[in-house]
Amino acid sequence: MPVNRLLRPAWLLTHVLVVAAFFVMVNLGFWQLGRLDDRQVANALVEERMAEPAGPLMEMVDMADPEASVHMGVQVTGTFDPDREVYVANRTRDGRPGVNVVTLFQSGAGPVAVDRGFLPRQAYLGGEERYWAVPDGEAVVTGRVRTTRTSRSGNGDEVDVIDLVGLSERWAVPLLPVYIEATSGASAVDYPLGPPSPDLTDGSHLGYAVQWFVFALIALVGYPLVVVRIARDERLGVEGT
Repeated sequence: MPVNRLLRPAWLLTHVLVVAAFFVMVNLGFWQLGRLDDRQVANALVEERMAEPAGPLMEMVDMADPEASVHMGVQVTGTFDPDREVYVANRTRDGRPGVNVVTLFQSGAGPVAVDRGFLPRQAYLGGEERYWAVPDGEAVVTGRVRTTRTSRSGNGDEVDVIDLVGLSERWAVPLLPVYIEATSGASAVDYPLGPPSPDLTDGSHLGYAVQWFVFALIALVGYPLVVVRIARDERLGVEGT
């Protein structure tokens, strides 16, 4: 009988795989929706912190828990030390390759690393530091709080990330456990360019979720139709013999 073919081991395995794929795709869809919720919560927190006015560094940052202060606006007064400077390699801005310039800033709150912004690779390779000169004398830097990462590589003055432990050793100073992503006051010339606004969009999670649900619907509706067609064709073949 036609049904016997659909109950053979190979077909039974196919049935199981299709059902398993259906549940996997549904779960992936809900997983993407969960990631969307997480991103929206994180974006709301960033917006809330950025909406607060910038304040003194030591008042705005919880040094015991720096992560709780990320994206808070701060303002700090001090002087730059251009002899203690590194360049975060492999940065891009508007499609242009370059580096981010990170300089030691001696402030009343303590020595702190300041990400002064983006420098196009062409200007950086030119080697003329006047293109990214620091302000003369005392400066007032305004920016956002960021936290450290662990470096995995580096080449001379070029580093892969801002690793405050590594920079403390390199510069022989006890850096504060956060760095400042400067938005103003960190340059005497046009470069480095200040940071772009954070990406606070929902990303592609909703689109991915819809795709997984569509795939699951295709499996739910399409596979039974295929099975029914095979059974019908076999029945007609048997009846025609």
